[in-house]
Amino acid sequence: MCQSIVILEDNPDRIAVMDECLADKFPFFERRFFRTSSAATAWLADHLSQTACISLDHDLEPEAPCDPDPGTGRIVADFLASSLRLCPVIIHTTNRVAADGMELVLSDAGWAVERVMPYENCRWIAEAWLPLVRQAIVGAAVPERHTLTARARP
Repeated sequence: MCQSIVILEDNPDRIAVMDECLADKFPFFERRFFRTSSAATAWLADHLSQTACISLDHDLEPEAPCDPDPGTGRIVADFLASSLRLCPVIIHTTNRVAADGMELVLSDAGWAVERVMPYENCRWIAEAWLPLVRQAIVGAAVPERHTLTARARP
């Protein structure tokens, strides 16, 4: 079963750069991009156990002016807060107040959360976001140090 990296993002330029970075560094993971909170939560409801890492933007814009409201990253954060903690979450948004709320609801529910503030168009993706994705995936895959120590004892 293939593990997925799930990204809530509506900006086509960001999606393209994120997809390129992930394809290069994590080709063995499925990359799942969602432009609406409802699509992300619907997918996660059925596939959270197959998810290695989640990255959430907050402010989402409709693709076209007549499209329905795409929701926000907070909707997905609230959904995750009521779900089993199975993988790390990265919050990537320029909306600091919303990021604070998302981080709080997830942290209070026991989720491992990291944040990155986007800067300089898409430059932040390779410089700051991708290392957090790597850290999240590697950190989730490696047992905690005290667990390894406990196993080593006779």
